[in-house]
Amino acid sequence: MIKQSVKVVNSTGLHARPAATLAKIVKKYDSSLTLINNGKEIEIKGMMSILGAGVKGNSMIDLICNGQDELDLMDELKTAFSSGFGEKE
Repeated sequence: MIKQSVKVVNSTGLHARPAATLAKIVKKYDSSLTLINNGKEIEIKGMMSILGAGVKGNSMIDLICNGQDELDLMDELKTAFSSGFGEKE
């Protein structure tokens, strides 16, 4: 299990487009992802669980990856978060 704090650089937070991108990334891996936002742990299963997390823009969240390919998942997640999921802000 690995844990990493990341900044949500999207000013609008994890709305529909970045949530869909995040869900696609998670589905590619066998490892699980848990997102911690304001002390609340959310097991990420798909887009609805991401939207339900209510992550605001320019906030810090924690990501926990757990499984055989957790390092690869975390690397891709850090890249996606730092790039704002490809959105121009």
